[in-house]
Amino acid sequence: MAGSEADGRDLLRLLTGPWLAEAVAAAVRLGVVDRLGRGPASAGELAEELSLAPDPLLRLLRLLAGLEVVEERSEGFRLAPMGEPLRSEHPDSLRDLALLYSSDFFLAAWRGLDETVRTGRQAFEAVHGRDVYSHLAENPADAALFDAGMAAGGSFADALPRVYDFSRAEHVADIGGGDGSRLAGLLETDARLRGTLQERPQALAGARAKLEPYVAQGRCTLEDADFLRQVAAGADVYVLSRVLHNWDDDSCRRILANCASAMDPRAHVLIVERVMPDDRHPWLSRAFDVHMMVMTRGRERTASEYEALLRQAGLRTLELRDLAAEMRVLVAVRL
Repeated sequence: MAGSEADGRDLLRLLTGPWLAEAVAAAVRLGVVDRLGRGPASAGELAEELSLAPDPLLRLLRLLAGLEVVEERSEGFRLAPMGEPLRSEHPDSLRDLALLYSSDFFLAAWRGLDETVRTGRQAFEAVHGRDVYSHLAENPADAALFDAGMAAGGSFADALPRVYDFSRAEHVADIGGGDGSRLAGLLETDARLRGTLQERPQALAGARAKLEPYVAQGRCTLEDADFLRQVAAGADVYVLSRVLHNWDDDSCRRILANCASAMDPRAHVLIVERVMPDDRHPWLSRAFDVHMMVMTRGRERTASEYEALLRQAGLRTLELRDLAAEMRVLVAVRL
């Protein structure tokens, strides 16, 4: 009976998951997280400082304490270790990711999952009437939220120089590199490197501020180019971080073939994705696999599925290295 009760409790946690995520996002939006990041406070003190209703705030804080996002102590509430990355000033802040995952355009798309499973129609298009990239192009506020969330969720890439040796490289091309944070980090780490960021126009606008110092030094260029048609030529390392999982197999083959055509025989392609084991189903990677099905025509893939795509594009796997949060770096070379 005890096992059955525990199973029921675990199931209820899954079923109430959207409530819990919204509670966390509300604490972020209301400034509660950032205020507690500066030190403990009672619910009354927080309510007065942030102009919030005392009793509803107390009830929210108690839920967050139950989730171990905050802790309740004699001196009041304070952030728990799990809650620390939600602060705006945290070096690996996930604040913007929490806001993105609770956004209307993300949550509405997930309500189209039934349609996708029933008919195969892509969920985002079924709900919003267009693909996600067209939606972002026409909705600057959602695009800004998306770009900020993607940058926040990409902190795993900070470990790239620890798992891959860039010392042999002079030129790194970050294909679909978002707001430029990842490329800026690489250029900051190694003063020898030159970089190219290739992105859509909306993302390039946000990347200019981060990369301007390196552009001014002559170490970086920004290119508005469609990677389905071409990628920058002559780089020593091509980074595709969370790019391929957005696309179907045919598009992935085109992107990879473009890399193969642009690179010299000794260059490497770094595919940074949740490359799944062929014999196991890690829940986080599988959750993102369904998320890709909801938002795009893409998917998370296993190592053998990536190898098949690579071979068809004139590339092969050289090695596979692990990062945090089930992310991995697949290093590919030309056949």
